[in-house]
Amino acid sequence: MSASSTAPAVVPDRFAGRYVLVTGAGSGIGAATARQFVAEGAYVTGVDVNADGLRTVERSLDGSAGRLTTVVADITADGAADELVAAAAGPDGALDVLVNNAAVFLLAGVDATDEQWQRTLDVNLLAPARLVAAAVKALARSTSPAVVNVASISGHISQAGRWTYNASKGGVLELTRCQALDLAPDGIRVNSVSPGYIWTEVLDRAADGDRERWEPVWGGACPLDRCGEPAEVASVIGFLASPAASYVTGTDVLVDGGLVSMSPDGRSSYGFRS
Repeated sequence: MSASSTAPAVVPDRFAGRYVLVTGAGSGIGAATARQFVAEGAYVTGVDVNADGLRTVERSLDGSAGRLTTVVADITADGAADELVAAAAGPDGALDVLVNNAAVFLLAGVDATDEQWQRTLDVNLLAPARLVAAAVKALARSTSPAVVNVASISGHISQAGRWTYNASKGGVLELTRCQALDLAPDGIRVNSVSPGYIWTEVLDRAADGDRERWEPVWGGACPLDRCGEPAEVASVIGFLASPAASYVTGTDVLVDGGLVSMSPDGRSSYGFRS
């Protein structure tokens, strides 16, 4: 199935006049999310350490590029959270949506070094916590504030040799629930999405650029029998951030083609491609 045939529809003006902050916006899910919010009328501040990736996103927007502001920054740096929230907020100081997407994919298990642990937790868990804490006042100024944290199926399942990454993403799931509880009195909704095998630059590198070979392997492990596209995750993020999800908070949405929900014998029982 081609990427074009799975591209979700844009909802025009759904976020017209809204101010959105997206981390990790230079590639993959973050880039798709930034593009979607811009296409739906928002003013987006996209943050990444990858300047080239951000420029690519800017070029892809053509006439809508004026609604995207890009910031090359390390979200783990001292003071970064406050600075990014201030940069993304509107003229009245309100921030409508925060998407914590930036992550590092360091896979290490029993031999993980302290440096690997610290880097993974700094980016994947501590930075989202700091950004939400820094954004509370700005979000509270919005009439429809929302936070979406990007977790992973790796926070739901055990995988060999993945202590660092899986622990960080499991932490994101619990962080999301705690944030939702604490911020509910301010009307701030906090949810997460857990992507599965999404064909991003990370997956493409793991496949050495050979999607034809690896799509049947990774996609074939899912009931929907294919890998997902970044835009399909961005679509769910957009829903959770929108007024359509006004009574949804503290929830995680799996965007994984049914992978986590399938029982261990599901592939043989239901005839999914091996």
